[in-house]
Formats: sequence, structure tokens, C-alpha cells
Amino acid sequence: MEGRIQIALVGAGRIGVVHGNNILANQRFDLRYVVDAVEANAKNVASKAPNAKVLSSIDEALADPNLKAVVICTPTAQHKELIIKSLRAKKAVMCEKPISLKVEEIDECYNEAKKCGTPLLCGYQRRHDPSFRQLQEACRKGSVGTLQIVKTTSRDNPVPTLAYLKISGKIFHDCGSHDIDVCRWILGEDPVEVFAIGSAFKKEIGEMHDWDTVLISLKYPSGAIASIDLSRKAAYGYDQRIEVLGDKGMVQAMNKQPTTMILSTDEGIKSDAYCYSFPQRYDQAYALELDHFADIVTKGVEPRLSHDDARKVAIIADAAEKSAETGKPVSLKWD
Repeated sequence: MEGRIQIALVGAGRIGVVHGNNILANQRFDLRYVVDAVEANAKNVASKAPNAKVLSSIDEALADPNLKAVVICTPTAQHKELIIKSLRAKKAVMCEKPISLKVEEIDECYNEAKKCGTPLLCGYQRRHDPSFRQLQEACRKGSVGTLQIVKTTSRDNPVPTLAYLKISGKIFHDCGSHDIDVCRWILGEDPVEVFAIGSAFKKEIGEMHDWDTVLISLKYPSGAIASIDLSRKAAYGYDQRIEVLGDKGMVQAMNKQPTTMILSTDEGIKSDAYCYSFPQRYDQAYALELDHFADIVTKGVEPRLSHDDARKVAIIADAAEKSAETGKPVSLKWD
């Protein structure tokens, strides 16, 4: 596979399988290593790749001078160590969000990338979704005038497992960080205040001191207001929508369905349910994100999500969590 980017996948769980399949489908990459502490997970992905070697740790892969890039899909607590080791080995890194739950560790990783002269991309796939990108571009070029209200909805299907939720970093960092990033991206400015409220309808989630249903309000210097609606359960399918109101109109990005067929009879109107979960809803976004990573590695383009973006999302998520805990709005500072 001459000319392809030799790459290692680290973490072969749920999101690792998504990225692994996209690596295999992308003619710009050659999957050489699949790393996972659970051998069966690594073998599941590697079995589809003719040249992939299964490893339980990343060290052998990083010692390979032909390896150019690493995609990290492990639990968040492992991200920092893997990122630093990969950057020091001069391997370009794409890491699933968040880089870390701690702002100082996010800074440490990006500062190391700068020091090593090696790129680091944080994977917020919604920035690569064609519908969301078109909406953001319409807002930035003034198609709906002065932006006044941004509303995002993110409701999970199915409910994540309790085992996952225990290591997820809680709803504001896990689920809400996507929407926080999207609101900053659309509005092109940083909020000055956040207020959040949450409930735990599922007893087991409440016992983790987490929430399964959340509303977040954000105020921006321009006067714009953002509203984020999160739930861990949408019985009708994976629900992902954006609506932006401006003084000249409104722009929306709606849910995807497996097909566009609509059946109309005297009994009513029937169409497909929404996509089952995130791998189906964001299939294009994940593929386009990986292609963007290839451009970073081969063409030196700047990552669409910067150090500043990643750290500010974490700061806002922390503030939203504090607001939900205290019942009070929290002013945002960027020091």
C-alpha cells in the first residue's frame, strides 16, 4: 500500500470500531496496528485489515519509523499519556473528545504538540457533519442576519450503559460538550455566563451524582442567547437538531432518517424513525473528520478544532456543571 498513511488505532471499543471501519474504507490510510488491552476487541477490528498487527500496548507501534499517525479512542483517563507518548514519537494524533476533563492537561497536550511540531486534532465530529457545516456557513455569511438565538437538541438513543456512564465524565463533559462547541462555532464568540439545571429520572444515574436530563443557557457578549437541551433517552430515536434565529430569518438542521419514504393513507402519515444512534447519524461526519486528519498529516492544514476551542469547551462544561450543582448562574473567565 505504497503512498498511504500508516496509522495505528488505539482503543477498539464502540467508537474505536467506528474509526477503524472508516480507516479501512479510506484509501489514504493503511491500518498497521490495533491496540487494545482487551485482545478480542483488537482482533475484531484487525481481522478486517490485511496488514494490521494486534497489540496490548502502544509502545511497539510508536517505535515503528514508518508509522505516521495515531487515532486514540480509549477512555478519557488514558488520553493524556497516550497523546504525549505519540507526539514525542513524532506521530500525528487524532484523539476522540475530550482530550481531558482537566483544562491544565488539555493545555499540556497542546503545548507538547507545539513543542514537538506534531499536529493534534481533537475529535468533535459534529463540525464535520455536512448539514451542520452548511448551517454554520449560512450563519457566518449573514444569511439570517444578526444571530439572536441558537437552540441545540441532543438526545441519546439507546441510553448508554451504566459502565460507560461511570467513566464518561458526566453529562456536561460527555454529551453537552458537543453542543457547547457547536454553539461557540456557530456564533463565533465566547459566552460570558452559563446557567444550567438538571434532573436524574434514572435512579442509578442520580446515584452517580450525574444527570440524565439537562437544560443549559448561555449568554454571549453580542446579546445572543444559546439554549442546549440534553437527554440520555429519546425513545423515538437519536435526536440531533439545531435551530438558529436571526433578525432576517431562521436556519435549521434537522434529524436524519434511514430513508426519506413517507407513506400517507387514511390511517395517517408514516415515515422512518430517526437514526438509531450516533454511528448511524454521524456516519458521514466521522468519515469526513478522518479525511480532514489525512489532510493535516499530508498537507499540513490546520486542525479545524484548535487548542483554544478544546480548552474553552472544557471550561464552559465545568461551569455548567457547577451551575447545575449550585442552582446559580456562573460567570465565565478564560484565564
